[in-house]
Amino acid sequence: MRTKSLKKNKINVITLGCSKNVYDSEVLMGQLKASGKDVVHEQEGNIVVINTCGFIDNAKAESVNMILEYADKKERGLVDKVFVTGCLSERYRPDLEKEIPNVDQFFGTTELPALLKALGADYKHELLGERLTTTPKNYAYLKIAEGCDRPCSFCAIPLMRGKHVSQTIEKLVKEAESLAKNGVKELILIAQDLTYYGLDIYKKRNLGELLEALVKVEGIEWIRLHYAFPTGFPMDVLEIMKREPKICNYIDIPLQHISDSVLKSMKRGTTKEKTTKLLQEFRKTVPGMTIRTTLIVGYPGETQEDFEILRDWVQEMKFERLGCFTYSHEENTTAFALIDDVPEEVKKNGQMK
Repeated sequence: MRTKSLKKNKINVITLGCSKNVYDSEVLMGQLKASGKDVVHEQEGNIVVINTCGFIDNAKAESVNMILEYADKKERGLVDKVFVTGCLSERYRPDLEKEIPNVDQFFGTTELPALLKALGADYKHELLGERLTTTPKNYAYLKIAEGCDRPCSFCAIPLMRGKHVSQTIEKLVKEAESLAKNGVKELILIAQDLTYYGLDIYKKRNLGELLEALVKVEGIEWIRLHYAFPTGFPMDVLEIMKREPKICNYIDIPLQHISDSVLKSMKRGTTKEKTTKLLQEFRKTVPGMTIRTTLIVGYPGETQEDFEILRDWVQEMKFERLGCFTYSHEENTTAFALIDDVPEEVKKNGQMK
Protein backbone atom coordinates (compact mmCIF):
# COMPACT_ATOMS: atom_id res chain seq x y z
CA MET A 1 0.00 0.00 0.00
CA ARG A 2 1.26 3.46 -0.87
CA THR A 3 2.64 5.56 1.95
CA LYS A 4 0.45 8.62 2.45
CA SER A 5 3.50 10.88 2.84
CA LEU A 6 4.57 10.39 -0.78
CA LYS A 7 3.59 13.51 -2.69
CA LYS A 8 1.63 12.99 -5.88
CA ASN A 9 3.31 13.88 -9.20
CA LYS A 10 6.73 14.56 -7.68
CA ILE A 11 9.52 13.49 -10.04
CA ASN A 12 12.59 11.99 -8.39
CA VAL A 13 15.70 12.01 -10.61
CA ILE A 14 18.38 9.48 -9.58
CA THR A 15 21.88 9.89 -11.05
CA LEU A 16 24.43 7.11 -11.43
CA GLY A 17 27.87 7.28 -13.02
CA CYS A 18 30.16 10.16 -13.92
CA SER A 19 29.99 13.94 -13.86
CA LYS A 20 28.65 13.97 -17.43
CA ASN A 21 25.59 12.14 -16.14
CA VAL A 22 25.27 14.64 -13.28
CA TYR A 23 25.22 17.43 -15.86
CA ASP A 24 22.59 15.64 -17.97
CA SER A 25 20.37 15.11 -14.94
CA GLU A 26 20.67 18.80 -14.08
CA VAL A 27 19.58 19.76 -17.61
CA LEU A 28 16.63 17.37 -17.36
CA MET A 29 15.63 18.84 -14.00
CA GLY A 30 15.92 22.38 -15.32
CA GLN A 31 13.60 21.57 -18.19
CA LEU A 32 11.10 19.90 -15.86
CA LYS A 33 11.10 22.83 -13.46
CA ALA A 34 10.55 25.25 -16.36
CA SER A 35 7.46 23.24 -17.29
CA GLY A 36 6.13 23.67 -13.77
CA LYS A 37 6.92 20.15 -12.61
CA ASP A 38 7.75 19.30 -9.00
CA VAL A 39 11.20 17.74 -9.35
CA VAL A 40 13.77 16.58 -6.77
CA HIS A 41 17.15 14.89 -6.92
CA GLU A 42 17.52 11.57 -5.12
CA GLN A 43 14.65 12.18 -2.73
CA GLU A 44 11.18 10.67 -2.46
CA GLY A 45 8.84 11.00 -5.42
CA ASN A 46 6.09 8.90 -6.94
CA ILE A 47 7.58 9.22 -10.45
CA VAL A 48 11.19 8.05 -10.80
CA VAL A 49 13.76 8.73 -13.53
CA ILE A 50 16.99 6.72 -13.27
CA ASN A 51 19.94 8.14 -15.22
CA THR A 52 22.17 5.11 -15.68
CA CYS A 53 25.84 4.33 -16.35
CA GLY A 54 26.92 1.56 -18.75
CA PHE A 55 30.69 2.04 -18.77
CA ILE A 56 32.18 -1.00 -16.98
CA ASP A 57 30.87 -4.10 -15.21
CA ASN A 58 30.58 -2.60 -11.71
CA ALA A 59 28.77 0.50 -12.99
CA LYS A 60 26.41 -1.60 -15.09
CA ALA A 61 25.60 -3.82 -12.13
CA GLU A 62 24.86 -0.78 -9.96
CA SER A 63 22.52 0.61 -12.61
CA VAL A 64 20.69 -2.70 -13.12
CA ASN A 65 20.26 -3.12 -9.37
CA MET A 66 18.80 0.39 -9.07
CA ILE A 67 16.34 -0.28 -11.90
CA LEU A 68 15.30 -3.58 -10.29
CA GLU A 69 14.84 -1.88 -6.92
CA TYR A 70 12.43 0.70 -8.33
CA ALA A 71 10.68 -1.78 -10.60
CA ASP A 72 9.95 -3.75 -7.43
CA LYS A 73 8.76 -0.60 -5.64
CA LYS A 74 6.39 0.03 -8.52
CA GLU A 75 5.13 -3.53 -8.28
CA ARG A 76 4.42 -2.99 -4.57
CA GLY A 77 2.65 0.32 -5.19
CA LEU A 78 5.34 2.47 -3.57
CA VAL A 79 5.91 4.49 -6.77
CA ASP A 80 3.65 5.06 -9.76
CA LYS A 81 6.05 5.19 -12.71
CA VAL A 82 9.66 4.33 -13.46
CA PHE A 83 11.60 5.70 -16.44
CA VAL A 84 15.19 4.82 -17.34
CA THR A 85 17.63 6.92 -19.37
CA GLY A 86 21.39 7.28 -19.79
CA CYS A 87 24.23 5.11 -21.05
CA LEU A 88 23.04 1.68 -19.92
CA SER A 89 19.65 2.32 -21.53
CA GLU A 90 21.32 3.53 -24.73
CA ARG A 91 23.54 0.46 -24.93
CA TYR A 92 21.21 -2.34 -23.79
CA ARG A 93 17.67 -1.08 -24.31
CA PRO A 94 16.27 -4.20 -26.09
CA ASP A 95 17.64 -6.50 -23.37
CA LEU A 96 16.42 -4.24 -20.57
CA GLU A 97 12.93 -3.94 -22.06
CA LYS A 98 12.74 -7.73 -22.28
CA GLU A 99 14.18 -8.49 -18.83
CA ILE A 100 12.56 -5.66 -16.81
CA PRO A 101 9.14 -5.08 -18.41
CA ASN A 102 7.82 -3.28 -15.33
CA VAL A 103 9.73 -0.14 -16.33
CA ASP A 104 7.38 2.28 -18.09
CA GLN A 105 9.83 3.36 -20.76
CA PHE A 106 13.56 3.35 -21.62
CA PHE A 107 15.34 6.29 -23.31
CA GLY A 108 18.79 6.73 -24.86
CA THR A 109 21.35 9.46 -24.23
CA THR A 110 20.03 11.75 -27.00
CA GLU A 111 16.30 11.46 -26.33
CA LEU A 112 15.72 14.26 -23.83
CA PRO A 113 12.70 15.73 -25.70
CA ALA A 114 11.02 12.31 -25.81
CA LEU A 115 11.73 11.72 -22.10
CA LEU A 116 10.29 15.12 -21.23
CA LYS A 117 7.17 14.36 -23.26
CA ALA A 118 6.70 11.09 -21.36
CA LEU A 119 6.92 13.12 -18.14
CA GLY A 120 4.29 15.57 -19.35
CA ALA A 121 6.74 18.39 -20.13
CA ASP A 122 7.83 20.19 -23.28
CA TYR A 123 11.45 20.63 -24.38
CA LYS A 124 12.23 24.35 -24.32
CA HIS A 125 15.01 25.37 -26.72
CA GLU A 126 15.30 28.77 -25.06
CA LEU A 127 16.58 27.06 -21.91
CA LEU A 128 19.78 25.95 -23.66
CA GLY A 129 22.47 25.87 -20.97
CA GLU A 130 20.02 26.41 -18.10
CA ARG A 131 19.83 23.68 -15.49
CA LEU A 132 19.03 22.87 -11.87
CA THR A 133 22.43 22.24 -10.28
CA THR A 134 22.86 19.45 -7.74
CA THR A 135 26.48 20.12 -6.74
CA PRO A 136 27.39 22.28 -3.72
CA LYS A 137 26.59 25.91 -4.59
CA ASN A 138 30.25 26.97 -4.93
CA TYR A 139 31.02 24.85 -8.02
CA ALA A 140 29.34 23.38 -11.08
CA TYR A 141 30.25 21.22 -14.06
CA LEU A 142 30.46 22.79 -17.50
CA LYS A 143 30.19 20.16 -20.25
CA ILE A 144 32.01 21.60 -23.23
CA ALA A 145 31.51 18.65 -25.60
CA GLU A 146 29.65 15.37 -25.93
CA GLY A 147 30.84 12.05 -27.34
CA CYS A 148 34.28 10.88 -28.45
CA ASP A 149 36.13 10.21 -31.73
CA ARG A 150 39.02 8.29 -30.15
CA PRO A 151 39.46 4.61 -31.17
CA CYS A 152 40.55 3.26 -27.75
CA SER A 153 40.15 -0.51 -27.91
CA PHE A 154 38.71 -0.99 -24.41
CA CYS A 155 36.18 1.84 -24.35
CA ALA A 156 32.45 1.64 -25.07
CA ILE A 157 31.76 5.37 -24.64
CA PRO A 158 31.40 6.08 -28.41
CA LEU A 159 28.75 3.34 -28.53
CA MET A 160 26.74 5.17 -25.88
CA ARG A 161 27.59 8.82 -26.46
CA GLY A 162 28.32 8.98 -30.18
CA LYS A 163 30.87 11.10 -32.02
CA HIS A 164 32.53 14.18 -30.53
CA VAL A 165 30.34 17.30 -30.69
CA SER A 166 31.74 20.56 -29.28
CA GLN A 167 29.56 23.33 -27.84
CA THR A 168 30.27 26.84 -29.13
CA ILE A 169 32.32 29.27 -27.09
CA GLU A 170 29.39 31.72 -27.08
CA LYS A 171 27.00 29.15 -25.63
CA LEU A 172 29.48 28.06 -22.97
CA VAL A 173 30.22 31.65 -21.91
CA LYS A 174 26.49 32.33 -21.61
CA GLU A 175 26.08 29.20 -19.47
CA ALA A 176 29.03 30.23 -17.29
CA GLU A 177 27.53 33.68 -16.80
CA SER A 178 24.24 32.14 -15.71
CA LEU A 179 26.03 29.88 -13.22
CA ALA A 180 28.02 32.81 -11.85
CA LYS A 181 24.81 34.80 -11.27
CA ASN A 182 23.58 31.88 -9.16
CA GLY A 183 26.66 32.00 -6.94
CA VAL A 184 28.93 29.47 -8.64
CA LYS A 185 32.61 30.34 -8.13
CA GLU A 186 34.34 27.33 -9.70
CA LEU A 187 33.76 25.78 -13.11
CA ILE A 188 34.89 22.21 -13.68
CA LEU A 189 35.24 21.71 -17.43
CA ILE A 190 34.21 18.21 -18.48
CA ALA A 191 33.91 16.21 -21.69
CA GLN A 192 34.87 12.73 -22.81
CA ASP A 193 37.95 14.47 -24.26
CA LEU A 194 38.81 18.12 -23.55
CA THR A 195 41.86 17.87 -25.81
CA TYR A 196 39.70 17.47 -28.92
CA TYR A 197 37.54 20.51 -28.14
CA GLY A 198 36.81 22.70 -31.18
CA LEU A 199 38.15 20.48 -33.95
CA ASP A 200 34.66 19.71 -35.24
CA ILE A 201 33.30 23.26 -35.29
CA TYR A 202 36.41 25.49 -35.44
CA LYS A 203 38.68 23.09 -37.38
CA LYS A 204 41.37 23.46 -34.72
CA ARG A 205 41.95 22.49 -31.11
CA ASN A 206 40.37 25.46 -29.40
CA LEU A 207 40.46 24.77 -25.67
CA GLY A 208 42.84 27.69 -25.16
CA GLU A 209 40.49 30.20 -26.78
CA LEU A 210 37.60 28.87 -24.71
CA LEU A 211 39.61 29.36 -21.51
CA GLU A 212 40.52 32.90 -22.54
CA ALA A 213 36.80 33.65 -22.87
CA LEU A 214 35.75 31.94 -19.63
CA VAL A 215 38.28 33.77 -17.44
CA LYS A 216 36.52 37.01 -18.37
CA VAL A 217 33.24 35.88 -16.81
CA GLU A 218 32.62 38.01 -13.76
CA GLY A 219 32.11 36.02 -10.58
CA ILE A 220 33.99 32.92 -11.73
CA GLU A 221 37.16 32.56 -9.66
CA TRP A 222 38.43 29.05 -10.46
CA ILE A 223 38.41 26.97 -13.65
CA ARG A 224 39.50 23.34 -13.44
CA LEU A 225 40.20 20.93 -16.32
CA HIS A 226 38.96 17.33 -16.25
CA TYR A 227 39.45 14.47 -18.72
CA ALA A 228 42.12 15.59 -21.17
CA PHE A 229 43.57 13.10 -23.65
CA PRO A 230 47.38 12.91 -23.96
CA THR A 231 47.59 12.62 -27.76
CA GLY A 232 47.38 16.00 -29.47
CA PHE A 233 47.24 17.99 -26.24
CA PRO A 234 47.03 21.75 -27.12
CA MET A 235 50.21 23.09 -25.53
CA ASP A 236 49.01 26.71 -25.58
CA VAL A 237 46.72 25.73 -22.70
CA LEU A 238 49.78 25.45 -20.44
CA GLU A 239 50.85 29.04 -21.10
CA ILE A 240 47.32 30.28 -20.45
CA MET A 241 47.17 28.24 -17.24
CA LYS A 242 50.46 29.75 -16.09
CA ARG A 243 49.35 33.30 -16.95
CA GLU A 244 45.74 33.30 -15.80
CA PRO A 245 45.21 33.08 -12.01
CA LYS A 246 41.63 31.84 -12.45
CA ILE A 247 42.77 28.63 -14.12
CA CYS A 248 43.78 26.05 -11.52
CA ASN A 249 47.23 24.52 -11.87
CA TYR A 250 45.56 21.14 -12.16
CA ILE A 251 44.77 18.65 -14.88
CA ASP A 252 42.99 15.31 -15.02
CA ILE A 253 44.60 13.30 -17.84
CA PRO A 254 43.67 9.59 -17.95
CA LEU A 255 46.73 7.74 -19.29
CA GLN A 256 45.48 4.12 -18.86
CA HIS A 257 48.93 2.48 -19.23
CA ILE A 258 52.54 3.22 -20.16
CA SER A 259 53.99 0.00 -21.59
CA ASP A 260 54.40 0.57 -25.33
CA SER A 261 53.01 -2.86 -26.23
CA VAL A 262 49.88 -2.31 -24.13
CA LEU A 263 49.42 1.26 -25.40
CA LYS A 264 49.61 -0.01 -28.97
CA SER A 265 46.98 -2.69 -28.35
CA MET A 266 44.82 -0.11 -26.56
CA LYS A 267 45.06 2.13 -29.67
CA ARG A 268 46.08 5.11 -27.57
CA GLY A 269 48.21 6.72 -30.30
CA THR A 270 51.16 7.45 -28.03
CA THR A 271 54.23 5.88 -26.42
CA LYS A 272 55.94 5.86 -23.05
CA GLU A 273 58.55 8.32 -24.33
CA LYS A 274 55.98 10.78 -25.73
CA THR A 275 53.82 10.62 -22.60
CA THR A 276 56.79 11.15 -20.29
CA LYS A 277 57.93 14.18 -22.30
CA LEU A 278 54.40 15.61 -22.20
CA LEU A 279 54.17 15.36 -18.42
CA GLN A 280 57.66 16.81 -18.03
CA GLU A 281 56.54 19.75 -20.16
CA PHE A 282 53.47 20.18 -17.95
CA ARG A 283 55.62 20.52 -14.85
CA LYS A 284 58.25 22.64 -16.54
CA THR A 285 55.75 25.17 -17.90
CA VAL A 286 53.47 25.20 -14.85
CA PRO A 287 55.62 24.55 -11.75
CA GLY A 288 53.67 22.93 -8.96
CA MET A 289 50.94 21.62 -11.27
CA THR A 290 48.76 18.89 -9.76
CA ILE A 291 48.39 15.99 -12.20
CA ARG A 292 45.67 13.39 -11.72
CA THR A 293 45.51 10.26 -13.84
CA THR A 294 43.78 6.89 -14.06
CA LEU A 295 45.28 3.54 -15.06
CA ILE A 296 43.96 0.16 -16.20
CA VAL A 297 45.55 -3.08 -15.02
CA GLY A 298 44.88 -6.58 -16.31
CA TYR A 299 44.37 -5.60 -19.96
CA PRO A 300 44.35 -8.65 -22.31
CA GLY A 301 47.90 -9.82 -22.98
CA GLU A 302 49.43 -7.65 -20.25
CA THR A 303 52.49 -9.42 -18.87
CA GLN A 304 54.30 -9.15 -15.57
CA GLU A 305 56.94 -7.12 -17.41
CA ASP A 306 54.29 -4.69 -18.70
CA PHE A 307 52.91 -4.30 -15.20
CA GLU A 308 56.36 -3.68 -13.72
CA ILE A 309 57.08 -1.05 -16.38
CA LEU A 310 53.85 0.68 -15.33
CA ARG A 311 54.57 0.34 -11.61
CA ASP A 312 58.13 1.70 -11.90
CA TRP A 313 57.00 4.58 -14.09
CA VAL A 314 54.28 5.58 -11.64
CA GLN A 315 56.86 5.69 -8.86
CA GLU A 316 59.11 7.82 -11.06
CA MET A 317 56.40 10.30 -12.10
CA LYS A 318 55.01 10.85 -8.57
CA PHE A 319 51.44 11.77 -9.54
CA GLU A 320 49.59 13.91 -7.04
CA ARG A 321 46.38 11.93 -7.59
CA LEU A 322 46.00 8.44 -9.06
CA GLY A 323 43.11 6.07 -9.67
CA CYS A 324 43.57 2.42 -10.70
CA PHE A 325 40.93 0.19 -12.31
CA THR A 326 40.86 -3.45 -13.29
CA TYR A 327 40.18 -4.09 -16.98
CA SER A 328 36.53 -4.71 -17.89
CA HIS A 329 35.90 -6.87 -21.00
CA GLU A 330 33.28 -4.85 -22.90
CA GLU A 331 31.32 -6.31 -25.80
CA ASN A 332 31.39 -4.48 -29.14
CA THR A 333 34.77 -2.89 -28.38
CA THR A 334 37.79 -3.97 -30.42
CA ALA A 335 39.50 -5.37 -27.30
CA PHE A 336 36.57 -7.76 -26.88
CA ALA A 337 38.07 -9.84 -29.70
CA LEU A 338 41.11 -10.42 -27.48
CA ILE A 339 41.22 -13.12 -24.82
CA ASP A 340 40.58 -11.69 -21.35
CA ASP A 341 43.47 -13.77 -20.08
CA VAL A 342 44.46 -12.04 -16.84
CA PRO A 343 42.65 -13.67 -13.88
CA GLU A 344 40.59 -11.32 -11.71
CA GLU A 345 42.69 -11.98 -8.60
CA VAL A 346 45.82 -11.10 -10.56
CA LYS A 347 44.25 -7.89 -11.81
CA LYS A 348 43.56 -6.92 -8.22
CA ASN A 349 46.88 -7.83 -6.60
CA GLY A 350 49.22 -7.00 -9.48
CA GLN A 351 51.19 -10.24 -9.55
CA MET A 352 51.26 -12.40 -12.64
CA LYS A 353 51.52 -16.17 -12.15
